[in-house]
Amino acid sequence: MFANVGFRTLRASRGPIYGMFFVLFIGVLIAKFAGHILIDSEANFSHIIGSCSQIISFSKRTFYSSAKNGYQSNNNHGDAYSSGGQTGPFTYKTAVAFQPKDRDDQIYQKLKDSIRSPTGEDNYFVTSNNVHDIFAGVADGVGGWAEHGYDSSAISRELCKKMDEISTTLAENSSKEPLLTPKKIIGAAYAKMRDEKVVKVGGTTAIVAHFPPNGKLHVANLGDSWCGVFRDSKLVFQTQFQTVGFNAPYQLSIIPEEMLKEAERRGSKYILNTPTDADEYSFQLKKNDIVMLATDGVTDNIAADDIELFLKDNSARTKDELQLLSQEFVKNVVSLSKDPNYPSVFAQEISKLSGKNYSGGKEDDITMVIVRVD
Repeated sequence: MFANVGFRTLRASRGPIYGMFFVLFIGVLIAKFAGHILIDSEANFSHIIGSCSQIISFSKRTFYSSAKNGYQSNNNHGDAYSSGGQTGPFTYKTAVAFQPKDRDDQIYQKLKDSIRSPTGEDNYFVTSNNVHDIFAGVADGVGGWAEHGYDSSAISRELCKKMDEISTTLAENSSKEPLLTPKKIIGAAYAKMRDEKVVKVGGTTAIVAHFPPNGKLHVANLGDSWCGVFRDSKLVFQTQFQTVGFNAPYQLSIIPEEMLKEAERRGSKYILNTPTDADEYSFQLKKNDIVMLATDGVTDNIAADDIELFLKDNSARTKDELQLLSQEFVKNVVSLSKDPNYPSVFAQEISKLSGKNYSGGKEDDITMVIVRVD
């Protein structure tokens, strides 16, 4: 099971229980006054303070940035995290589990596709034509767009659809060396999505992994979704988050020209990354490794040591009960995300930024793909 209070070395000490309302409230204060995020340069902040629903909705990840010098990132991690080669061929078992957050907010009543989406504003894909060669990824639509009447699930759904189509073609020719890396898959899918013009407005993160027969994992990440490899229930590799500020991840966006001009007129700036901004990683897998791809609904609530503890407690089940175990994992994270007393990673981050102690999970869409290496 997950760690009890006090297990994490980085966990803030718990003071009075303020609950989720105050966690979200302080997030708005930080975002507004620290200048890291420009939600709306013309917003009436006194009105936001007086409205719980506004505070909750403005806590969604944003698509504006005050960054003035573009984006900086170490885009190629190469084999920096690699360890111990092992001959194949490797086989892979996959499982997918997800849970959308509640869509009771008034803003979603006109966004029927978003309400119907089984994964909420998250999405995923898994492509496998044989057990020795698979592609997988998750994407997280930036929820702040829902505040402005746009379906935040559309862009993550379409991007994953395109990535699935492209990787399926590669999987069908898996006897040959793939022509496209995960980073190029993201780029090709994004270009195809833009050309088809199905998505009118939106932004999304993306992380894609390729699991080849030789076990050399390749990952491309843009934004704040995450990939971790666990060996003997210990984290041995993970990707790094890409953000331009608190709760403002790197993102692939589709924004009409008139909206870009209006933002410029107001002195604001959208986050406009390109697939070339994605970080690339490679890591040599070993048999019995567990690989997790997850959206920030997981990592904003629990830390890596929680996942380690869960896998340690259930290590025997990963071989034959991977799907059931994945569903139990997500169910536990959902429960914590709704607990006003839980010292989530998100609450700890706010505590660091504010200098005060806050508690509460972060309710969000939760999506994960788990791969067991055999």
